[in-house]
Amino acid sequence: MAANKVVLANGTTLIDLTSDTVAAGSLLSGVTAHDKSGAPITGTLTVNSYYVLSSAPSSSLGVDGDIAIVEG
Repeated sequence: MAANKVVLANGTTLIDLTSDTVAAGSLLSGVTAHDKSGAPITGTLTVNSYYVLSSAPSSSLGVDGDIAIVEG
């Protein structure tokens, strides 16, 4: 059973996940966390990387000085 809140006998709250908004789709793939119910979740978000070249890598893109964005 998952726990989403830890409260000491004197009423002091140590951990409270009840208002957290983290979701598997907002965490990088493979990263682990806990959702607001306290259940463990694993990230599913993948990110593409892009490179900005200061000049076009091919004459078909234009003259030197053009900017090309290439997925990497």
